[in-house]
Amino acid sequence: MNATHTQAARNHRNLTVSKTGYGHWRITCTYYGKRISTVTTDSVSVDNYHSDEYDRNREGYRILNGYKSLCSQIINAHKK
Repeated sequence: MNATHTQAARNHRNLTVSKTGYGHWRITCTYYGKRISTVTTDSVSVDNYHSDEYDRNREGYRILNGYKSLCSQIINAHKK
């Protein structure tokens, strides 16, 4: 999935992350006008998405990396 830093900062796909249990999160986003969701255990992506906007790592913005990873997980779970 491709996304820009601006799309991630503005939450273009209305990504929501809610804790469902120990080490599990329900992630939901809008895809082609529908709300789809899945459960993930990817704590690194969740932490990246919830990080400070100006916190950088070698690959670029952490928020963008987390946003793209979580949205991709949701979309891939529904393509099966």
